[in-house]
Amino acid sequence: MAEYQPGWYPVPSGDQTKLRWWDGTQWTDSVMPAPQTDPNANPNPFAGQQQNAYQQQYNGGYGDPQQPMYMTNGTWMTETDRNLRLAAFVLNVIGCIAWCWTLVALAWMIPMTIHSWRIYKGEAANTTAFGVCTLIFASQIAGILLLISKKDA
Repeated sequence: MAEYQPGWYPVPSGDQTKLRWWDGTQWTDSVMPAPQTDPNANPNPFAGQQQNAYQQQYNGGYGDPQQPMYMTNGTWMTETDRNLRLAAFVLNVIGCIAWCWTLVALAWMIPMTIHSWRIYKGEAANTTAFGVCTLIFASQIAGILLLISKKDA
């Protein structure tokens, strides 16, 4: 399989409901559900060595096309996005602790930190509005990281 380009391919075990990431040299642990396909379509995803259709569908043209995508609670994100969102959450926790001496700040810091965790877990959308609010009211660096990370619809 070394002649194949990195991309999402059917799992080697033959399970047609899942795809596994081939990094160009070996199979990785990253798997995702296979998209619904037209039964009349070409069943061989390796044909033509063109850019993988699964990768185009799930990556949406964002970021490095070779970077594996991870699904978290129904949200697809790259490893870079996961790291940016985790760093934003950690900085929100630090900011919450730093501001805990004022009760007024806790009124917005705790809910924003919880929402930041939900964004990291893929349970809440990463929006520009929340990134700006984090930038202004919680942590400037965390807000910048959320604004850099891909926005969810």
